[in-house]
This record gives sequence, structure tokens and C-alpha cells, in this order.
Amino acid sequence: MRHHQAGRAAQAEALYAQVLAAEPTNLQALMLSGALAHAGGRNDQAVALFSRALAVNEQPDLHYNVGLALWASGRRADATRHWRRALALNPNFPQAHMNLGNALREEGALDEAVMHLRRALQLQPSPFAHNNLGLALSAQGRSEAASHYETAIAMHPEFIEPYLNGALDLARAGASADALALVRRSLQVRETAENRALFVRIVGALDRVADDAALRALVTRAAIAQWGPAGGLATVAATLLKHGSTIAALVASADRSAAGPEPFDAAAAIAVAANEPLLGWLLEAEVICDVALERFLTRLRAALLRRAADDPGAIQGEGLRLICSLAHQCFINEYVYATSAEERARATRLRDALAADLRNGAPASAGTVAAVACYFPLSVVVGDAERLLAGRDQASVAALVRQQISEPGAEARCRGSIPQLTTIEDGVSRQVQAQYEQNPYPRWIVAPEPRPSESLDALIRQGLPRAPFSPLGKGGGLEILIAGCGTGRQAIAVARQFPQAQLLAIDLSTASLGYAKVRTDALEIRNISYAQGDIQKIASIGRTFDLIHSDGVLHHLGDPWAGWRALLSCLRPGGVMHISLYSEIARRDVAAARAFIAERSYTGSAEDIRACRDELMRHADGTALKNVTLFNDFFTTSECRDLLFHVQEHRMTLPEIKAFLAASGLVFLGFELDLPTLQHYAARFPGDPAMIDLDQWDVFERDHPYTFASMYRFWVQKPA
Repeated sequence: MRHHQAGRAAQAEALYAQVLAAEPTNLQALMLSGALAHAGGRNDQAVALFSRALAVNEQPDLHYNVGLALWASGRRADATRHWRRALALNPNFPQAHMNLGNALREEGALDEAVMHLRRALQLQPSPFAHNNLGLALSAQGRSEAASHYETAIAMHPEFIEPYLNGALDLARAGASADALALVRRSLQVRETAENRALFVRIVGALDRVADDAALRALVTRAAIAQWGPAGGLATVAATLLKHGSTIAALVASADRSAAGPEPFDAAAAIAVAANEPLLGWLLEAEVICDVALERFLTRLRAALLRRAADDPGAIQGEGLRLICSLAHQCFINEYVYATSAEERARATRLRDALAADLRNGAPASAGTVAAVACYFPLSVVVGDAERLLAGRDQASVAALVRQQISEPGAEARCRGSIPQLTTIEDGVSRQVQAQYEQNPYPRWIVAPEPRPSESLDALIRQGLPRAPFSPLGKGGGLEILIAGCGTGRQAIAVARQFPQAQLLAIDLSTASLGYAKVRTDALEIRNISYAQGDIQKIASIGRTFDLIHSDGVLHHLGDPWAGWRALLSCLRPGGVMHISLYSEIARRDVAAARAFIAERSYTGSAEDIRACRDELMRHADGTALKNVTLFNDFFTTSECRDLLFHVQEHRMTLPEIKAFLAASGLVFLGFELDLPTLQHYAARFPGDPAMIDLDQWDVFERDHPYTFASMYRFWVQKPA
């Protein structure tokens, strides 16, 4: 016991083993050995030792401890059974009430959970008891939860969790500003991975942001330090840059110039933009999805090109970093910005001169390299990265060469190693494949932040607490299919969410699969297998899965419903599926734009996409054709092709989805939507607390036609 108390686990365990060898029913040795095994993560061994102790002498503490080990090993039902028995033996056991209450909350038995958690709080008041009771009350939709979170904070200001739980409740209630204030309070106490991630989530969901220098500084720090996914901060970063930042007036001027001639001070723009850290981060981290900023960057790029053509040596220091950052942005948006004929000719002359210099061994300035990279991928200038880097030590240029030459080369080499899981024979599938082979789709820069989940059951219970969900009862050892994985960002997120799972990720496009594989290998993720295959033939592989993700894929098949049925044939009884489909109502503006494109005879070529986008952006705000610029997909070449020029697109309605679910025997679990929308629906339809009535959602969508602008995203379950 002295070894145990001093943390010398190995010595303690050896002596306990000697005791048990001589006296196998020694109660103290069994209990303490079980505690060591549980602390060391050997939960099956802990369960066996605690069970032997229970056979000697049934005690409440032993039932409590065996419950902890069972819970840790994923045997949830057995754990709750032991905690109930502990309470039968000792009704005043606060820890057993607490753990049983938390377990019942996760299972959705909220009334009983609240009863046990209130009793735990009465028996042993603590900030943790207040926080846990607040969680259960929140799941019931009761405002009383807020007072328990505040009490927990008052009792223990360093305890971060109640700040975050309170902020989530405020966000769900639509009080985003109050939610953000509470998260910022927690950040002042202590920064953790959890409150940093929640800050990104809440600030990224704000509808509007005031000119707030302190918030801009915090967003800048969060962005540069990668507190969360870059996409979570991109929109708010763009808003903050347009309001009150050093470049705000220049952005407004460039935006106004689209409607008529307005002077643009190129020298001032370059000088100011080069010293705006939030802009530098945004250029390199994420596609900028904002018309006003695009207009500013288009004019800034033209000014930098003129400077590079006139005096390339003048681009140094901050100016060089700026033009390199802009080249990163142009590469990740696949050179979607429109150019005038004069500008295009100037860029072409500079590219050809650079290529000639490199062939002849003549030196080329870093500014010239970066200026060319703002208009053409460097791989079309020279395939030899070493020659381009020779004599240069600028990290910014090296990063450009890596992005535009080295990584695409690795992706191309990787394509040949991707196995083919099924043949691709369907005519529509072959057309879709050809479209996506033009560019890896969608291109991304920063990988999603690791967010491990305790289990799939816990993930769904947390996101859809009132859903009619039947727990799978599995820990992390899931088999998962990502059907239509594209460039792997979602597959990587799911693999990190369930690190013990095994994932199969399939797609039609080898260009996208090569991109995915290179980035997965760079992140040292080992639980994803990539393969080329057609969803419609997935049943032929002879495998089944606990979880299937198919997001933004089925509506591009010749027959989406047949493709969905093919996936369902691979879903195990009790298994869960995450689906994303286009909404007919939400995409009315897209349909209008597709008709406009057909009328103008635009094709899906990069040149036509640039010209079409420029024309669409010139329409008046609020019109259907201008509204398509509100889609993030509008802001890269391949995603705009996917949005407006796709060779095959179906759009669904909720009655159609409801009919398919009924015919397939699937249980609808709920939509993934932003918190204010869920709150709005709950207020409109209080008789549907689980928010799963598709008839009522159909009414809601008709009243609010842009609710599902980013697709219907939802979970379904196959009955066991």
C-alpha cells in the first residue's frame, strides 16, 4: 500500500499479486489490484478483480468501482446495472448517484437522470455536481440549467466546463453575443483546447460582427495559432477585415469601383495590406468567400503584377510575403479571379520571361516568381523545384514551390498506387469522374482539428439528445465507409474522431484520391484505406459497416435513390448513416443561374467560369443571379463548376426524402443545423421536441427557403 500511495504501481502490483497467490480471496488485495488495473487502463482485468472481490463480500464501493471499469471499456449497460446495485445497498452514495445520472443523461432518460443528479448535489454539493445537473436540465430544455452553471463557476472559477456548457446553451437560445462573452470570460481564466475550439465555433457562427478591435485581435491570434478549423474563422475574419481594419477603406473603395470608375491607390494598398496579419493568414489558410474582398484582391494582384513587371527587385520584405500569400490564395482558388486582356497579356509575358531565364540558368527575382504564381501554377513554368529554388533562401518562396510543384507531383505519383475497388461503367458516373479529374475536389489547406469522440453513441446523443436513437453499444472499434470521400478532409476528420475505427474511403476521381492520400500520410493517419470505386456497385465488395457517410454525393448519380439503396445494403442492422442532399427549395437561385448559363452558352472551362462569375457578380444584390455569390462554392474554379456547371444534379424535397425513409424502414434521427435555426424551429413547433417531424420541417423550409442552403444534412439509423 505504501508503494501504491507513492505512485510506484509496478512494485505495488507485484506485492498484491503475492498476497493473492497465497490468499486468493483477500478482499483488500483484490480491491487495490483492481484499482491499479483501472488506473492503468487495463479495464477488463479491473472488472475481473472487482468481480472476485464482490464474490467475497458485496459492498457498494465495489459495485461503484466495477461500474467505472465497465464504463471505460464500453460496457455501458453493465456499468449502470452495478451503479444501481450500489445505490440499492447505499441510497446515500453521492458518487453513484452522480455517475448513474450522467449515464442516464447520455441514454436520453432525462427525468431519471435529473432525479439522481439532484440527489448527488444534495448529498455532496460541489461545482461538478452543479455542472452535471445543469447538463441534464439543459437537455430537457430547462432554463434552470444556467443558474447551476453560474453556481459552479462561483464555487470554482478555474473550472472551465460550466463556462462552455453555459455558452452552448446561450448560443442554442440565439443569444450569440452573450455566448461569446461567456467563452471569452473562460479564456481569461485559462486557455484550454475546449474553450479555444468553442470560441472558434461560436464566433464563426455570428450573423454580424461589430467593429471590435479586441475581438479582431483575438480572432487574429486564434487564426494564427490554429485554435480550430480555418473554415470556422474565415467568414468572421473576412467581416472584421471589411470593418475597422487597416484595409477596410481600401476594400470598400475596390468594391465601389465595380459599379463605376473609382481611383485605387495601388501603392497604399500594397503597403497597408502587407502589414495586416489577419489578411495574411486568411490568404494562406482558406479560400476567401467574399465578393468585396475578391474585388480588392483582384486589383491588388494587378498592382503587384505591374510592380513585378516594371521593377521585380522592388518587391522585398513585407511586400514579398504579401505577394506570396496572394499567390497561395490564387492557387487554392484555382485562379478563379477575372483578368482583363491587358493584365492577362502582361502576366503571360512575365511567365514566358521567367521560363526562359530558368532554361538559360539566368537568375530570376523572388518577386517575379511570386507574381507569376499569382496567375499560373509554377508547375506549368518549370517542373524542377530545385532549379526554381536555386540561390533563394526565402521561406515564403519555398512554401510556394512546395504548394505548386512538390505537392502536386507527389499527388500525381500517388494516383497510381490507389487500388480500384469496383469498375466505373455507368455513363453518368464516367462523366462525373471526368469532371473531378480536372482538379482535386475540394482543395483544402488546413486539416480539421482532432476531436476524438468517446463513442458513436455519445456523439449522436450529444448532437441529437432527443433523437429516437438505439445505441450501438460499441466503443471505438467501428467499421466506417466514406462514400464519395473527395480529397479526404471528411475522412481525416472521422478517422481522428474515432481513432480505433477502420475506414474505407472511396471516390470516382483518382486526382482527388491522390490529394487525399498524400495529406493523410503527411498527418500519419493509419486507419484510412483509400480506393477508387462507384457507389452504385458498392454491394459487390462484400463488406458491411457500422457507420456510412455520404455527403454531397448521391445527388450527382444518375439515380440517387438507387445509389442510396446500394449503400443501405452495406449498412449493418442498427448501423447509422450520415447523408447530405441538395434541397430543391434552397437551390432555386442555383437553378436560375444554371438557366442563365445555358442561355449565355457558357461552358465549364476555366475561362468561361471566370467570365460567368464576373457577370454574375455585377447583378444587383438580392436578385437570384447575385444570390449564388452567397455560396462558398462560388469562390473556386472547381467548386463553382460543381455548383453551377455540374454534368449531373438532382435536387430533393423533404416529402421525397420522407417517402424514401419510410419505404426503406429507416429511422430519421435529425438534421445538423446551426443553433439559431434549431431554436427557431423549436419555438415554432414545440410539439416536436426531438425535431424529427419532416412534415413540419417542410412547412418550416417553405417559410424559410434558405434553411438548407448548405444541403439537407441529417442522420438516419437502420433498425437492429
